[in-house]
Amino acid sequence: MPETIIFIHGLMGNQRAFKHDVSHLKPKFHCITYDLLGHGEQKGQDAAFTLEALTEQLLCVYEQHHLEKAHLCSLSVGCYISTYFAAHYSDKVQTLCFIGGHYNNTSPLFETLEEYYRLVHEMEYNDWLKRYSSAIFPGHFLNPFSTLSEQIYYKLGLEIHPQIIKEALRFRLQHDLKAQLKTLVHPVLWVMGKHDTLYKSCLYDMDEVIRNLTYIEIPKAGHAANLFRPGLFGKIYENFLMKHQSIFLKGTLSAST
Repeated sequence: MPETIIFIHGLMGNQRAFKHDVSHLKPKFHCITYDLLGHGEQKGQDAAFTLEALTEQLLCVYEQHHLEKAHLCSLSVGCYISTYFAAHYSDKVQTLCFIGGHYNNTSPLFETLEEYYRLVHEMEYNDWLKRYSSAIFPGHFLNPFSTLSEQIYYKLGLEIHPQIIKEALRFRLQHDLKAQLKTLVHPVLWVMGKHDTLYKSCLYDMDEVIRNLTYIEIPKAGHAANLFRPGLFGKIYENFLMKHQSIFLKGTLSAST
């Protein structure tokens, strides 16, 4: 029975964000994708978009597929879900892969999130979303990836329920993800696009925060690096998985002899 990877998409996305990754990895791994609450077929509907509810949803995925363990691969805000889950259900997680993740360090990003969380109830949602998208993806003529990400974020943000993006902002500001990351013992692959201007300013102490870290930047890629460079990401992730899969199997064989 092949080992299982569960893919967790980001805010405003859906499970199709991993279609190329699943295609690359499914010959060797059992791959599972699903839509977060308020996304996919529920797009436009309000949902309890809290870390507790999202963690419970992930636990249900395990139960539906009768899984004892799985590798978790998450994109952007999905990193909060997989970290929260791994902290509460450590024995169910083999490895973690974060694509375009972040945590709550003092940074220009964190200040922007705080500002727009204060403004969210003072403006019409469409206007607020337009300004917010521009603020977190500041345009620059040398970085077309940022402009593209801004356009996509705004377009998709109009399609989900406004309460979901507000709830996501709330737990990104209020939940101490950094403290939770420090407790993890799992191998972590942290992947960033070289041209991802969104989160890098908050990752200056990553080596001190994550004890078993592999950090890789993918060239010619923006925030969702697996979407910009699916082939390269697939190879990087497969190598990481095979390395830790072999360690896991060796440990199992040693214990049985």
